[in-house]
This record gives sequence, C-alpha cells and structure tokens, in this order.
Amino acid sequence: MNQAVLTSPFPAWVRRVGVFAPAGIPDPARLQRGLARLGGWGLDVVVAGLAGPHERFLAAPDAVRAGALNELLRAPGVDILLAARGGYGSARILDRIDWDAWRSREVPLVGYSDLTALHLAAYGAGMRRGVVGPMLCNALSREPSDAADAACLDGVFASLRQALSGEPMLARGGLRAVQTGLARGPLVPVNLSVLVSLVGTPWMPDLRGAILVLEDIHEAAYRIDRYLLQLRLGGCLRGVAGLVFGQFTEGEDASWLPEVFADAAAHLVGPVAAGLEFGHGYPSLSLPMGRTACLRVDASEVSLEVEAS
Repeated sequence: MNQAVLTSPFPAWVRRVGVFAPAGIPDPARLQRGLARLGGWGLDVVVAGLAGPHERFLAAPDAVRAGALNELLRAPGVDILLAARGGYGSARILDRIDWDAWRSREVPLVGYSDLTALHLAAYGAGMRRGVVGPMLCNALSREPSDAADAACLDGVFASLRQALSGEPMLARGGLRAVQTGLARGPLVPVNLSVLVSLVGTPWMPDLRGAILVLEDIHEAAYRIDRYLLQLRLGGCLRGVAGLVFGQFTEGEDASWLPEVFADAAAHLVGPVAAGLEFGHGYPSLSLPMGRTACLRVDASEVSLEVEAS
C-alpha cells in the first residue's frame, strides 16, 4: 500500500525527530522503510549512532550508543527521541547518559520493551513526557497488507498521537476485573522483566502511588510469577496504587496467567485489572509515562482513564 494513506502519528509540534538505537541491531530494510516514512510525513530526521559498529547482539558498543543519545539530547530543535528498536542493551548505557542535559530539555522518548530501562530512569529523574509506544522498525515501518490492516495501523498511530499530544485517553475494551477498587496516580507502563532487572540499582524508581502497567513477551507463566514475587519480596510493590496487566504474548502455560495475576493481586490493596491491549501484541496502545490516570475496577465498570496533561 502507498504509505501516503497513513496519517502521521506525530502531533504538529513534532518537526524534528531524533532516531537512535540504544539496544539491539535494527533490521536494515525496516530501518530504511521507517526513515522514508518519516520523511514522507514531512519530518526532519536526525540519526545518531545507526552506523554501528555492531557488537555481539548490540547495535554498537555502549559508548557509541550512549554517545548517540547524548548527541541527540544536545542537538538543537530535536522534538522527540525515537528508538529504532528494542531487544537488549538500553540498561547498559544508563550510567553514560547526560542526565543533566536530558532534564534541562526533557525531550520525550518514544519506545517500549527494552526501552523500559530508559523510561524508568527518566521517570525516577522527574521527567514525565515519555511515551511507551511503537518504534521505528516495528509498527512505524509496517506495510499494511490490506485496507483492514491499514485501518488497524491508523488506530495504532492515533493512539501514539493522543499520548504525545497530552489528550485524555480511555481504555475499556478487553479489560477484566482481578481485584476491585479505585485508584488515581501517575501511570507507569513498563516491560515486566526489564523492570525487575533494575531492582537494586540506582535507576529503579519509587513506585509508591503509581498505577503500574505490566507487559512481556516469551515469558512462561512460572517466570512471570517469579518476577512478580521478586518485586513483592523486594518491597517494590509496596504502596503501588493500582496494577494493570497488559499483553503477555508467546509464553508457555498462558492458561495459568489468570491465577498468577490473582495471586499477585491478593498481596496488593488497590484495584487490579487484566487484558489491556498494551505490549508486544498488535495492535497495542501507546501510553504516556507518568501522566495522571484513574483505574476503576468494580461491578459496573473496569476502565483505565488517562487524564489530559
């Protein structure tokens, strides 16, 4: 399909996009297709660190990947930071980032999965403009197979545009109750295994008062239970206002997940819901990091409402 039929997922204030690869190696064809699409939307694209050299499973050595991010943080006029892909490696550059430069400008980061490490560290540093959403080499470079797929992709793009624009967002479809209650607090949507990997590091933020949204991929039910147990025993869930389970895709023994979620909920005071269309599945919602949200779980309604910023 002609990429011109797809509406840009970026609001009008986004004119210059900084593209970098903080983790795994981007697929060359998807990367070029994504860059061409950004250009087709009339955006000025600044790339940093995409030429490698590759190091094992990483897009480049740690110093190069961190340097690329720091370069974009200092580059004039960069409106958002867009990750090329996830994979693994974002946490390896946390101690090399120019946090003063990032805090001074608070350029929004867009990405998910392994980008959780950067999102959480930025949240802990007081930044609240990031969006956990699609990256260049997945949805943003996707070629729709037919009109229905194009409409679905437009919905994914609209969700990203809403999250970046600070518009209110409401999710109801697919959500189901795990534990009743009502909570309001900053939204923290993250990848579960990456969140756990930061426990005990300076980059693990205080989650008290937050509405935590969790997702993951390729994780068996027992491993998800282990991660949740580690968070609980480590005191990381103490004071969490609410909990939402998103997509847990391509893992073994998925039929046990409702019991795993219920067991985790039994140790929390606030509302718990499951089934949010957020994570590694397609389509997936984009969610703003740190924006105030309300989680309502009762007999008449299960909803997650993100307030306007």
